[in-house]
Amino acid sequence: MFVLRKLLKFILLPVSLVLFLMKWGVELALHLTGAVIGLLILLVVGFFVYALFTQRWTDLLILGIIFAGIVAVLFLCVLLQETCDSLREKIREL
Repeated sequence: MFVLRKLLKFILLPVSLVLFLMKWGVELALHLTGAVIGLLILLVVGFFVYALFTQRWTDLLILGIIFAGIVAVLFLCVLLQETCDSLREKIREL
């Protein structure tokens, strides 16, 4: 049984490396673009408030969709990071 575990760990080593590189790449991309994304969110919220007060409903809808898209992309990045971490932990526990 011990030999099979070590063999399985050896086979899953490239998978663990790919998971680590994916997590590292997403984390690096988020850190490098963090200021730009923050500024973009502030601009979208500011234009959203402006469109709300000037009663431009179509612009309001477009800005809402843009904001939802930004939040969805950030959520998916965090989800990918956590999935990679949990899979690497499971491989490490073998």
